Amino acid sequence: MKRWTVIAMSAVALLAWGHVSWAAKAPDGKPVFLKYKCNMCHSIEAVQIAKKALPEEGETATKMKPPDLSSVGLDKKADWIALFMQKKEKLDGELHPKMFRGTSSELKTLTAWLETMTAPKKEKAEKAEAKESKAEEKTEGKAEEKAEKSGEKMGK
Repeated sequence: MKRWTVIAMSAVALLAWGHVSWAAKAPDGKPVFLKYKCNMCHSIEAVQIAKKALPEEGETATKMKPPDLSSVGLDKKADWIALFMQKKEKLDGELHPKMFRGTSSELKTLTAWLETMTAPKKEKAEKAEAKESKAEEKTEGKAEEKAEKSGEKMGK
């Protein structure tokens, strides 16, 4: 009887684990992102996608610089991103410059993938690095000061 209970519990655990790991995986939207040339304006440095086009001299650039999307998932969910890409939602009072022209399935794949882009924002990472650097400098300064004082005591 114990043996069957162990087998049954193991089977349930295995099924649950398989379901969770499958559900947690977002579809790969990178091919869709590249197919529709989103990288003509946007980069996603977190997955090594570089922006292709830069405004040429004389060309009019958009009011806002298109952002790197490495951390878009920190602020926005897939549903909102889909609405924005269909020009049904605004960001800072502006609609997305281009309407997404793919299928609804491709839009769902792309936006679910973009929602997984949760790399730390550059500004926050840079501030953290600067704070860490200042703390190191402060520690080094105190160590030097301590060494100077101990040198003065020995000289007396």
